[in-house]
Amino acid sequence: MVVKVKLEGLNIVRARGRFYVYIRGTKEKLLGGFDGTRDELMKRLAMPDMIALYNARRIRDLTRIYPEGTLGSIVQWYETDCPKYQTLSEATKKSYSSAFKYLKPEFDYPVNEITQADIYDIRDRCAREKWPRFADNMVAALSSMFSQAARRGKIAMNPAKGLDKAHKASKQANREWMADEVKAAIDAAPDHIKRILYLARYAGFRGQTIATLTWREYQDDASYGKCFRTVTRKNGEILWVPAAIELQDYLKACPRSALHIATKASGQPWDNEVQMQTEVSHFLRKLEKDGLIGAKTTLHGLRVTYAADLRRSGADAGQVAAALGDKSERMGAHYTRHVENEAKVIQAFKGKKNGSA
Repeated sequence: MVVKVKLEGLNIVRARGRFYVYIRGTKEKLLGGFDGTRDELMKRLAMPDMIALYNARRIRDLTRIYPEGTLGSIVQWYETDCPKYQTLSEATKKSYSSAFKYLKPEFDYPVNEITQADIYDIRDRCAREKWPRFADNMVAALSSMFSQAARRGKIAMNPAKGLDKAHKASKQANREWMADEVKAAIDAAPDHIKRILYLARYAGFRGQTIATLTWREYQDDASYGKCFRTVTRKNGEILWVPAAIELQDYLKACPRSALHIATKASGQPWDNEVQMQTEVSHFLRKLEKDGLIGAKTTLHGLRVTYAADLRRSGADAGQVAAALGDKSERMGAHYTRHVENEAKVIQAFKGKKNGSA
């Protein structure tokens, strides 16, 4: 039996029949010239002396204090003392930490000597070594950090501001769902997934809001029967929104056995929105494989579907944004741009007789 070892960030190379193991970020050699099979190598890496050596390196990295004015010192300040960082969601903090871990070999570099060209260089290298979306996330982490540091006089400017993206998003990413896809997914979903789909489709909530939404926030309303009064997790907007009849009818039959509306199958709260979204994604991809829904169907796409429904019912971009809990009217337009194009096509064909050329 092969012992599984959870050692992150290793680069395992085989040369002339022997294995060499390096720390990917620092190129430090952990083990050299190992003669044996890969299974035997994994067993060797699981031995106490190798674990101790690996952990000693990690402890050094965690306890090292970087000189003032270096990239490492700014990262340490941002993750420990910056007020803005503390307001980020756990998922965002996790993704930023992954980005900073990739940048650790650059931590001794003087931060005020970093130029936009330098950021482009490391972004392009990161896109090759990892993948383009990770590289863009790394730039976002740097830009957020540099912006806060510049406001406090820790650096002269934000060199990561305004960079274009390495990853080109698909135009169908987070697309609107078709009605038959919504029905198929809801019909096939187990109850703990079904609640998430309903809240996204008929209330337009983001995943991070769904993961923490409580029954207390689902309230009686004199005009609409039921409504939600909550604070959106992404931007802290106070949101009141009527609950759609479809959602009211569904929730009426749901037992309130937990504080949160959406829970894991066990009835326990989701650990975080990433865990919840991952399970939903796996469920959707299985439905796609079975031919029940199409490609590019995502949980966030149900939020787009909700917004498109409002726009077709006569709401303008600002009203759609308000119903979504977005601060900017621009987001209302972003979610419903395809609906605007539909309206233009309808206008173009207005007055044409059936069957005319």
